[in-house]
Parts: sequence; C-alpha cells; structure tokens
Amino acid sequence: MINGQAKIFAPSKVAHDPQRIKAYLDGEQIFPVTMELDLTQLCTRSCPGCPYCSARKPGLTLQLPFLDRLFSVLGPHTPGLVLTGGEPTIVPHFPETVALARKKGFREIAIISNGGYIDHADIQDALLEYVTSIRVSLYDWQDEDSEYFIHTLKKLEGLRYRVEKEGSELQIGASMLTRTERNHRYQTVGLRALNSGIDWLYFHPYCIDWDRERPTQADQTGVLETIEQFKEASPQDANIQVPYERYSKKPLIFEKLHGSHFLIQVGANGVNYAGPECKYEDDAELLDLNEYLEDDFLWHPQRLKRLGEINSNNYRFIGTKHRPPVFSDYVQKLISIYQDGKTGEGFGESSDHFLDPSII
Repeated sequence: MINGQAKIFAPSKVAHDPQRIKAYLDGEQIFPVTMELDLTQLCTRSCPGCPYCSARKPGLTLQLPFLDRLFSVLGPHTPGLVLTGGEPTIVPHFPETVALARKKGFREIAIISNGGYIDHADIQDALLEYVTSIRVSLYDWQDEDSEYFIHTLKKLEGLRYRVEKEGSELQIGASMLTRTERNHRYQTVGLRALNSGIDWLYFHPYCIDWDRERPTQADQTGVLETIEQFKEASPQDANIQVPYERYSKKPLIFEKLHGSHFLIQVGANGVNYAGPECKYEDDAELLDLNEYLEDDFLWHPQRLKRLGEINSNNYRFIGTKHRPPVFSDYVQKLISIYQDGKTGEGFGESSDHFLDPSII
C-alpha cells in the first residue's frame, strides 16, 4: 500500500540519509543517492518543445559493457537509479539492463517513459521483476483526448492488470506538464489518468526557450490553484503529487552545485553532466566517462573543479528550477546552519515521508 501522504519530491529529499548529508557537510567524499541515466537518445516521439530533439540525431545508445562497468562502480554505494532517454524501453537490451542494475546493487530502479512499449510482454516482464516504479509521461491531451492519449491509458490499464494479477510491487505513475494555457484540461485529463489504475499522478512545470541561453519555465499563473480544484473533484484516495517548491518564485541561492553530488546525470554518450536539465550542453559537461571510468571518477579533479565553479549567479539553467539547483539551495541552507554550530542531527527526513526515498 502506497502512503498517500508520502512525497515524490521535496528539497529535503536530498538529505533523507542523515549519514550521507552529514558526511558532505563535513567535507567528506560521498557517493550519490541517485544516478539518472539516459539509456538512449532515440525516442518513439518527436514532441514540439522537446529540449533533446537535436541531441537525438546521433541516436547514441549505451551498451552493456559500459553499463556493467558504471554499475559496478556505483551499484554497491548508490541506492537509486533512474533510466530515461530518449525512450529507454525501446532499447533491445532494456531487460538485461534492469536485471544488471539489480545484480550490481541498486535498490530502487525508476523508469521514465512515454509508455509506447509498456504493452510489450518482455518489457512488462522486466518491469514487474526488477523495477520499483515507472512514470509514464502523458502527451497529446492538451486540446482533446487524442487517440494516442487514449491508447496510452489502455496500456496503463493493461500493465496494472498484470501487476495485480501477479502480485508485483511495481508502482505505476503518470506525469503531466503544466502551463497556464492548459489549466482548463487538468481535471478532465487527470481523472481519466487516475481511472486507468495508476498509483500516483505527478504534475511539473513545462519549460521553454531551450534553444536560448537561459531556458525557463513557461507561465504557470493559476496552475497551482487549478490543481487544487482538481484535487477537490478527485476521489478521496487519489494520490496527486505536486512539487510545490519547483513552482515557487523564491530565488535559489547556492555557492556551488551541491545537488549534483547527490544526483548525477549520465547521458547516452557516456558523459557526466551537471544535471538532467542541461544534458548534452557542452558547458555543462563535467567528465567524459568514456575516457575515465575508474572507481574514483566521482572525485576526478576536473569534475570537482567544474562543480565548484557553478553557482546560482552563473548557472544558466537555474530558471527551470530542476532538481540539482533546488537541492543545492536546500543544502546551502544546511551549510549555514551547520556553520552556526549545529550538530547536524535531524537534518535527514524520515524515509516514510517519501515515495522511493533513493530516487531523488
């Protein structure tokens, strides 16, 4: 049974492990809580406004020997893994990848998918056996219930049927991107999604201007108020998740990108980037793991230097309010408390407060 009060996202999730955050505050080397990994740049869709369409052109896909080495370094120490893309489930070795991740030690594995292949038996088998949660991004609902959207809901229903029939612990979630122009559709679309049998529905801001120097969120006026109205019209047990801090207008302030020590992003080209919001951008590259993937790659001088140079004044992706800068702002506040003579006790929040506490 999933705790309806548990959150998928909150800034404090970065510090849910008291020992890890305490070690970081003490200046020690730490392994990340989560690795987010683009298994491939390929995708079954070509969505308007997708920030990674240009990156998709080479069609790069990570192969099992590279994954075996990367998972061997991180799996014993990093509890969470997110596989995304592109569309990860279209990769022929997707089942082998999630099985390998479990074998190497990752305790929680999450998939971000467009749902295109979740009705394939081999994909379902892998999801039910090895994966903690799958989050299906919902598309083509902005103006009407398109055939694609309806078909996606049917696929979710089919996956739910297998989960219930076989007693799998797989969580099935769905996500919707928000902007002011779509406020009139959240309730209709959201209720249909909830009725498909998902465990939770996650809203998050749509971002724009990816082709410009400083991408930012689209207008979110009235979004939170509209979602609250949707909540009131939803079944009492509906699990509707809203990352409120990502919608906040408060500025984010950090002296370096702390969050990317806890959440690391690896692209389908084998490069470690500063965050999911800036993958495939040259100025966000931290370390090419094709050239250096030793046990200590996290503490390679080049990687640490780059993370130390990025701050809230020069991080050009800060306007999207994605996880690394939000986490960095939170950790910066902890540093101030710590420097004021606090012990650090109580910094971590109980894992009971979070869904998938190792997926930050």
